[in-house]
Amino acid sequence: MKIKKFMFVVALLLFAGAVLSEEYQDTWGPDIGSDVPDLSVKDTEGNDQSIDDLRGESKGLLIFFVRTSDW
Repeated sequence: MKIKKFMFVVALLLFAGAVLSEEYQDTWGPDIGSDVPDLSVKDTEGNDQSIDDLRGESKGLLIFFVRTSDW
């Protein structure tokens, strides 16, 4: 009986998470295909790097932002 209750609670939490994630996802971040804002950051050597510098000649760039649990 305890396992059934536990499974019910887990299923309920997963369902609630799925519903809330759709709502959260609709309001988070830029639209797909939108332009990247102009920005520049310092690299590990202290030099300024812009998005255009990182793109290079191919004009392609993939950036990963990793969110950790301590944010």
